[in-house]
Amino acid sequence: MSPTIPKTDLAIIGAGLAGASMAHFAKQSGLSIAIIEKSRGTGGRSGSKRLAEDSVDMGASIISLHDDNLSELRTELLDNKVLAAWQSGHVGVPRMSAVTRYLTKDATLYMQSKVHHVERLGQYWLLRDENYQPIIQAKLITIATPAIQAAMLLATIPNTGALLTAANNAGMHTQAQWSMWLKTEKSDSAALQTTDHNIIQTLIKDSDKPGRQQSDSDTWVIQSTPRWSADNIDADKAKVQRSMCEAFQNITQLDIVDIGIPHRWLLGRQLIVESPLSFLMDPQKGLIVIGDWLCQGDAEGALLSGQQAAHAVISNKYFNLG
Repeated sequence: MSPTIPKTDLAIIGAGLAGASMAHFAKQSGLSIAIIEKSRGTGGRSGSKRLAEDSVDMGASIISLHDDNLSELRTELLDNKVLAAWQSGHVGVPRMSAVTRYLTKDATLYMQSKVHHVERLGQYWLLRDENYQPIIQAKLITIATPAIQAAMLLATIPNTGALLTAANNAGMHTQAQWSMWLKTEKSDSAALQTTDHNIIQTLIKDSDKPGRQQSDSDTWVIQSTPRWSADNIDADKAKVQRSMCEAFQNITQLDIVDIGIPHRWLLGRQLIVESPLSFLMDPQKGLIVIGDWLCQGDAEGALLSGQQAAHAVISNKYFNLG
């Protein structure tokens, strides 16, 4: 084993809300924590996209944070001004990804590094990238990805049994979603709308959220319906753009003054959550699996999944990390 490969007590694969939540709560254990993320920034499906003069939340548009188990976290985020109340829930300030940036600030981050293979080597796990090059060694690993991606990683680990089955089953209920941003002139249209249109499910006036940069236009994020997304999952982006714009104008009667390229969230929604637990684990292997697909199927569920998994590590009832 090369001594240049870094080591950590806990490696978390994925810097979305679930992984970030676990990193935040697990820091109380005193363990060293590293997060490996395939993208350039944290957030995952709650990530934000930078525009020329501002940014826009292209994924999760709002977090409920009503669960009592998250009350202390909600207060902490509000006090540190990375979270603000909006509509019936909360949003990150100045963008949704501010939440995961805050939650991961005490962890070591390995960005733009995709874990492709996991293998056991002595008392450590060895995580390898797409080129089969080593990334890091860890005593305990947590897979904090959408169900289908979790199943792909679990398939590289022998004898994962029930964990792999659960991820595969959940993956069958994962839906794609098209999302795009556009701008209109200022209007008094409702900032958060759910429609019965066959193409557009939700319209979010992103520029109405607290902490967003104000301008002489409104910035919107529009999200497609599950059925239309499934029917157009491989459609050309120009076609998707035209269809979603026409639908937006039919619904709102607003003129579009600027527009972005549609983004396809291939693993955008979790339709059904069948797990009785908020996280899965194999203590003998030192392996944990977390995600919204194990808890509620939404942003709040992702935070709860990470929190409860962290509590299992802190309690040291299950894992021998000495």
